[in-house]
Amino acid sequence: MDDSLSFESLLAGAKKFAGLALQAHRDRDDEVFVLHTGVSIERLMKASLAKTNPVLLMETGAVKDDRVLLHFAGLRPYGERIRTVSASAALARIRSAGWLPKDPALDDLIELRNGVVHLGPTEADSSDVLATFGRTTNTLMAHLGLDPVDYWGAWKPLIDISLNDQLERIERDVKRLIEQARHRYAERTARLPAKAVQLLKDDAALGNLPGFPTSQEGPIVFGRVACPACDNPNAIVLLVLNRLGDANRAERRAAYAGYGCSLCALPLPTIEQMDATGIDVMDVKMPNRPLSVIEAQLNDMLANMTAEAAAQAQ
Repeated sequence: MDDSLSFESLLAGAKKFAGLALQAHRDRDDEVFVLHTGVSIERLMKASLAKTNPVLLMETGAVKDDRVLLHFAGLRPYGERIRTVSASAALARIRSAGWLPKDPALDDLIELRNGVVHLGPTEADSSDVLATFGRTTNTLMAHLGLDPVDYWGAWKPLIDISLNDQLERIERDVKRLIEQARHRYAERTARLPAKAVQLLKDDAALGNLPGFPTSQEGPIVFGRVACPACDNPNAIVLLVLNRLGDANRAERRAAYAGYGCSLCALPLPTIEQMDATGIDVMDVKMPNRPLSVIEAQLNDMLANMTAEAAAQAQ
């Protein structure tokens, strides 16, 4: 039989596309994520069929073609293209064998994948797709007696979080974002010497700007806090100056305008997401300068920028 249709080859392909799918999910490329997720599941299903009997990869009508039977028996030269069963038909056979339960979400995932292939972008909740992908893959891993740790590699914590029904939705989403940020940070710093990584985390390397005047509600100031994903001690918390008042807990929460880490790019656009990381807003280090001084400086900066723009326009 053609090596490309062997259990080992199909399993390796499933694992490869699983990694590509999770990278696309991390990078928020939903179209590529859905496509690679569908390909990974299809190859894993076919690997399961091939391990039991390679003939299970044959299309129903192909059994009448002796060339196909000879091919799967290893009696035909390699290189002859053989059409295998579709993803939907492979799923039907696997369910008939009792290896996967009925799951409308999996049916939807297969349809989404087909939609991307034939029609282009398809709207879908990537979090739900990720959970279906992880659940289906882990079930087939258990059937095959394979170790999911080896299969998922560094992505396993992300899959575990996606399948944890005990977590509230927002907490699950934030933990997933943190795992993706950790993976992104590891990828970015893998080839850097330790001293270079430390410089990136050094406050001096990031500058000492107190804020910038871009909010429609007034000047924004920078607070600093340790990143929950990569331990960068100088991740930035954006706070609307006009809402800060005395900067007590309630006022800091009301002033929260976002979060940014320059090393792992962890996004936390809402205060509820910040809460889910376990960070207390009172742990945010405020600028050393008095807020009144910062406001005056930022307003001066804004006035200068406006004057320069007006001068250039003349």
